[in-house]
Amino acid sequence: MVRLRKNKEKRLVSILLLEDNEHLGHVGDVVKVKPGYARNFLLPSGAACPVSNHALRRIERMKEQAKEHRAQRAERLAELAVSLEGTSLMLEQRASDEGHLFGSVGASTLVEALAERGIKVEEKQIALDGPIKELGIFNVPIRLDADKTAEIRVWVVEPEA
Repeated sequence: MVRLRKNKEKRLVSILLLEDNEHLGHVGDVVKVKPGYARNFLLPSGAACPVSNHALRRIERMKEQAKEHRAQRAERLAELAVSLEGTSLMLEQRASDEGHLFGSVGASTLVEALAERGIKVEEKQIALDGPIKELGIFNVPIRLDADKTAEIRVWVVEPEA
């Protein structure tokens, strides 16, 4: 006879986060995760530790530092959002007569174009569904934070001969 587990809570372990994690929580949060995720990733990388009295006392200092770090990061993201607001890029790409590009415009191309304007973003922040393969005007979202996004306009045009 096969027994089915009805309660998935039994297969989770409690850990204390030592670093902010976008998907789990902030420094000092006690969260429940699967044992393999804790054992193979969170604990070896130093992002979490087992819950203990000693760890709970030590985490109070880390909470203050993390709070300051989050405030500084929010300030930097606000400045970035202001610099991205209304930004428009014109990229020249060769295309066929039907408007299909010979190649494509991806996140790395956009990062380089923004860097030329003095705006620093990472490739993982650019939320393209796929590379741009046509001539035209595109609104490209840039994910600044888990809940904040900015949008830039990208004009893909054919170079003048």
